[in-house]
Amino acid sequence: MARMTTAVRAAATLAGAALLVAGVTAPANATPAIVCTYTVSSWAGGFSADISMANSGPAIEGWTVRFSFDTPTQLLGGWHATLTQQGQTMTGVNLAWNSRIGTGQAVAFGWTAFARSAEIPDDITVNGVSC
Repeated sequence: MARMTTAVRAAATLAGAALLVAGVTAPANATPAIVCTYTVSSWAGGFSADISMANSGPAIEGWTVRFSFDTPTQLLGGWHATLTQQGQTMTGVNLAWNSRIGTGQAVAFGWTAFARSAEIPDDITVNGVSC
């Protein structure tokens, strides 16, 4: 009988430990679930660029991408997102047909702009999270 009680206590302890582990969050330096790839093609006075967002985490239902440029830049037009510019900050919001980024999937959008030089933004965020 003593063995059975010990086994029950051990099982209860393991179950409690499993619940504690399940509540632990990933460390701050964990790999983000969204990885962005920025590609650019430039010419004198302008450029075109694309951002691809690859999702290795849970599905995302709706996305907003923000980034900014140090060099004065004027948005001309874009594709696969609704793009707006306020000062040097650009915002891209999903369209109805590409709002979902499932696990293992990627979505991309792009734009053209006037600028003295084509720089790669270092502050790209997806839904407020750096990518």
